[in-house]
Amino acid sequence: MRRRLCFVVTDALSFNVLYRGQLEYLHSEGFDLTLICGGSDDQLDSLRARNVGRVVDLGLVRAPSLWADGVSLLRLLWHFCFHRYDLVLTSTPKALLLGSLAACLTLQSRRVAFFRGRVYENFRGMRRKVFRLFDRVSVACVHEVLFVSRSLMSEFVAEIPAAGPKGRVLGNGSGNGVDTLAFTPDAAPVARVEAIRQELNLSASDFVMLVVGRICSDKGLNEIAQVAERLAGSAARLVLVGPPEGESETAQLGQLVSSRMVRHVPFTPDVASYFALADVHLFLSHREGFGNVAIEAAAMGVPTIAFDVVGVRDSVEHGVSGIRVPFGDVEAVVAVLQEMVENPERTRLRFAGARQWAIDRFARERVWTTYADYYRKVGVGVEVEHD
Repeated sequence: MRRRLCFVVTDALSFNVLYRGQLEYLHSEGFDLTLICGGSDDQLDSLRARNVGRVVDLGLVRAPSLWADGVSLLRLLWHFCFHRYDLVLTSTPKALLLGSLAACLTLQSRRVAFFRGRVYENFRGMRRKVFRLFDRVSVACVHEVLFVSRSLMSEFVAEIPAAGPKGRVLGNGSGNGVDTLAFTPDAAPVARVEAIRQELNLSASDFVMLVVGRICSDKGLNEIAQVAERLAGSAARLVLVGPPEGESETAQLGQLVSSRMVRHVPFTPDVASYFALADVHLFLSHREGFGNVAIEAAAMGVPTIAFDVVGVRDSVEHGVSGIRVPFGDVEAVVAVLQEMVENPERTRLRFAGARQWAIDRFARERVWTTYADYYRKVGVGVEVEHD
């Protein structure tokens, strides 16, 4: 009998990015999928084109809105009144609250909340208390709570103890693993890498530091700027791949790029080729649920230098796939980088096991199998051991 799974996220983009390949795998394994979300027409059309299950657009929106959120909750309640599932899994901030509440009020047989991070990780005061209250409600409404990483679970349970008895991490963490066939040094043609090097006006002797992702303060923009300033005049070159988040970030990025050592690429569908160009991955994020980009770097054999923060602790193995330094310690980051710049061959040898580490722990097929096994067992009388 096909198990009926209902996944609820806020935006179809999350299904298209966070569940890339995984939904297809679950469909092929015999799961009957219903995907509830909101989002743009383009993202919804892309999700439907994947043909992995029923897509239900209930108009969920990311931005806080009492009216829109109230309407979304009523739509969720209406849907769940007429559709019964073996498992309802809610994920991403808005969907966690509204989906868990609606599934609980309509007495869905098995309800799971999946926390991939906390948007309020660095909030303070009343704002943090309000968001934490939302998470308390989500936890109270479900039977089990999944966390994308052990460090996230540890921090979460410290503030919301009720999540402890319900909580667990599947496998080694990660929501979707890493595609070890796409992220491998062999997948990046030498000609393509050399073309990128020329486009960025980099020489063969340059030591390339790569930053991948949104460019903003939460992702370490200020610290990155300090690193660039400290290493000016060295053989190091900084390449940032990703869009700036706002006007102030755009202005700060412009100042950085005016330096001869900094390059910027707004977007690329070919991140692997940029990793193939890099000597080190710089990951100075202030908060993560799980640092996916760090395991992509590891799969490419590129070490990561990162702050020792929630989520990153699980995706950067200190001394194996990279180096973790205390949060905010730019001096420590610079010291590690200077040593790498001076001894690139020693660096390559030191982190030669990074790719195998990523494969053993986070190959996406391994992660998908772990989640599929969980979905088969949970709620059908099979004991699922908690971490």
